[in-house]
Amino acid sequence: MSYAVFFPEIVLIFGALLILILGFFTKRRPEVLWAIALVTIVLAIVATLDMMGLSITHALGFDFWPLPQTSVDFRDQLKMQIDLFALFFHVVFLFVALLVVIASRGFIVKNEPHQAEYYCLMFFAVTGMMFVAAASDLIVLFLAFETSSLSTFALTAFRKKDKRASEASMKFFIIGAISSALILFGISFIYGVTGSTTVGATMDLVGVKSSLGSAVPSLEPPIIVGIVFLLAGFGFKVAVVPFHMWAPDVYEGSPTTISAFLAAGSKKVGIVALFKVFLVALLFVHADWMIALAILAIVTQTVANIIAISQKSIKRMLAYSSIAHAGYILIAIVVGSLLGTTTSSQPDFPGKLDVASYSLAGGMYHVLTHAIMTAGAFLIVAATVTAKVGDTFEDYRGLAKRLPFLSLSMTIFLLSLAGIPPFGGFFSKFVLFSSAVSAGSYNIWFIILAISGVLNSALSLYYYARLIWFMYILEPERKEVPKASGSAKILSAGTPGTCSLIL
Repeated sequence: MSYAVFFPEIVLIFGALLILILGFFTKRRPEVLWAIALVTIVLAIVATLDMMGLSITHALGFDFWPLPQTSVDFRDQLKMQIDLFALFFHVVFLFVALLVVIASRGFIVKNEPHQAEYYCLMFFAVTGMMFVAAASDLIVLFLAFETSSLSTFALTAFRKKDKRASEASMKFFIIGAISSALILFGISFIYGVTGSTTVGATMDLVGVKSSLGSAVPSLEPPIIVGIVFLLAGFGFKVAVVPFHMWAPDVYEGSPTTISAFLAAGSKKVGIVALFKVFLVALLFVHADWMIALAILAIVTQTVANIIAISQKSIKRMLAYSSIAHAGYILIAIVVGSLLGTTTSSQPDFPGKLDVASYSLAGGMYHVLTHAIMTAGAFLIVAATVTAKVGDTFEDYRGLAKRLPFLSLSMTIFLLSLAGIPPFGGFFSKFVLFSSAVSAGSYNIWFIILAISGVLNSALSLYYYARLIWFMYILEPERKEVPKASGSAKILSAGTPGTCSLIL
């Protein structure tokens, strides 16, 4: 067994502790902390890409890791498994953290206190997210989730004198505690039926499935109760309707860079957990959760998009947009449940396997594109706030004449979020929705999901286009033209690379 595959996590933990110690000696030079944080996150990204076989060293034939040829299984010792699925989400989390670190150089003012704690907590949060993606046991997954959540609670209230940030942190903490309790209670029911919490091996419920409706019918009620608690708990984490009420308030009250981290990073760790729990642990009892998850996906998309139309704050609008996109990603889980309807010996298994794999690829692709798009959009808001513009639609009147580069960047992100070609959001939505269409011959619910996704994407175009209209068509109400400060220019320097990734 090669423990070297945990090198990125070790780098993040070491970097976090180093920054925390140096924070006592570099209070007057916060740029030192920023530089160390940047080097740490870049080193972790390079190591992760090297494990995936996407680095220069791998191309030259210098392989330091056992991946990507096979997975590294630590299920017996650490209850974790490092494979390409886990590494993909590691890259997503690390890249979001990289964007936030770059943006923090301009957004966090020089004399702001607790900057060492800011980067330290962010790295601990990312480490927890990475362990969630690697977890092969429900208890380990829960503990890793809590490691990430506790750090983000504190980051939300980073500016302690800001009443909105304190309120947002308190709401986030209370909702997070409730959702954690629900998840743990759901895990206890699953453990009561299966006798183990291991994802995959022990959670292979083929035997349980055969007994649910015949020999031991009493097993089905606790499974259903456990699924309900898990849906509610992870629903709060991912902010799907009707468990979404905390997200807009938290995103609006948090420092904007942290809002980007929450929307593009923390929510995605909930998606990873949903993939593992429902497409691995509970796949063979899919009939008990598939329709419920399909209804949640449709309701989440529709309600979030409708409420987003009436928002005046851009951060709240982006929060509801993020909720809607969580509904789109749920389509991948519902379509992926096809694998639980058949076995490898049945003649229709290859076709269902292809469709399920296609949907999972679409869901993961949309996780990546949405993380980039949402992080970019929130960081543009951070740049405009730093430039003394504000974060409401009215503040963005005529923004294209005042800050043309930021306006163009925001337009690209919004069009990609709406799924307009040739941007990345179009292709990820196309793969995701077409997988549901391909699965329509097996269940009418898949067609309904595809139709809902297309219609809601069209509906979302209204409020995205409305913001573009404010920036490019309307004239500013005041003649004074604020210009980007030096810090805003530094912040916006991280945007071109993000735009090129989406293109």
